[in-house]
Amino acid sequence: MKTSNPSKIDIEVELYRNPKPGREENLLVVNQGKHHHAFEKVASDDQPHTITWTLSGNASDGEFCAADDPHSPGFSWLVRRPSDKVFRNLRYEGKKKISIDNYHCDKNSEGVWHYQLFARFGDKVYGVPLTFVCGESNSPHPSIKNT
Repeated sequence: MKTSNPSKIDIEVELYRNPKPGREENLLVVNQGKHHHAFEKVASDDQPHTITWTLSGNASDGEFCAADDPHSPGFSWLVRRPSDKVFRNLRYEGKKKISIDNYHCDKNSEGVWHYQLFARFGDKVYGVPLTFVCGESNSPHPSIKNT
């Protein structure tokens, strides 16, 4: 079994357009559009990969929506929710960072999971756009893949 050292990956989240008065429409862009991240297994289940999303650049004045927001949670899984044994300890680190630990240590933690992010900018809420497509390789949704 191929393994890797636990990694800490920092993912920047920005706005598609610079905010300006009168402009209502906008959306979040994860890692400049390179939003699919793959992880190899770690040798031990007590040292996970840590993934952190940070509002930066033109989104640095925003804040992630609350985890329990019924319409626009700061972070949520799309369609298929992974086991709580794989992804644990979702946490907000202030208002501009969200982190989660990825315990990918065996075949049971393999898979692809898509997620959604929402952030608030004053009285506006923007998210990663939802688009329906066929096939995971064409998906515009940010994803985490455990190989």
